[in-house]
Amino acid sequence: MLIAIEGIDGAGKTHISRKLARALSASGRRAVYVDKKDLSFGDGFADGRLALLKEALWPTRGEPGQDLLGTRFYLHLLAAWFAAAGQYFRRQAARDSGALHVMDGSYFRVIAKAHLRSGIAIEELRGFFTDAAEPDLVVLLDLEPRVAWARRSSFRETEIGRWDGFAGDPQDAFCAYQQKVRQILRRLGEQQGWVVVDQGRLHDDADIVGHIVPHVERILARTRSQAAGARPPDGAAIDA
Repeated sequence: MLIAIEGIDGAGKTHISRKLARALSASGRRAVYVDKKDLSFGDGFADGRLALLKEALWPTRGEPGQDLLGTRFYLHLLAAWFAAAGQYFRRQAARDSGALHVMDGSYFRVIAKAHLRSGIAIEELRGFFTDAAEPDLVVLLDLEPRVAWARRSSFRETEIGRWDGFAGDPQDAFCAYQQKVRQILRRLGEQQGWVVVDQGRLHDDADIVGHIVPHVERILARTRSQAAGARPPDGAAIDA
């Protein structure tokens, strides 16, 4: 099972993903946190290619104030990354179908930002990620951008919205840009039935995790029920 924690930059995706994985493990589940930017196949060739792609997407030396390569260039790179992530999770499921993987985000925020930047239709953008792993549960951490800004000491140029034309004071640019990203994510959540955590109401980490866990349990119960319904009754013949 794959659980993706989504939200704007600074919403606490990584923090809550780690806490959720720990809480699920403490309850007896086989749960692990997965950093979407740090995948490893344990194979030198594959991991070497991922390292090159990671540096192209998230450079260690930081980002320039503008992008000369364009939206579709980075969409193709991100599509390759999430296709690799899809392959990674399929391999993990084959090894242990009962494990729970909690990932800090998925490709939905990429879609939201690309739609905002270029105006490419959401459905066309989805076509870039047909090989990505589809989460069994998406949780949207809904947070006011001004609160997200206060949580961190620094943000990348892309997070402030510089590549999308948001100039001026960094805080004002961040809040204006992330509010638009937030609105798109909320629309996607409504359309797809995501679990939405209102962080204006739920502030405490334990309360947020406690709100998510029952949704995970319901999906697990439904999966068990479906698996039981698919099994033939005792003594029934199975067609070859």
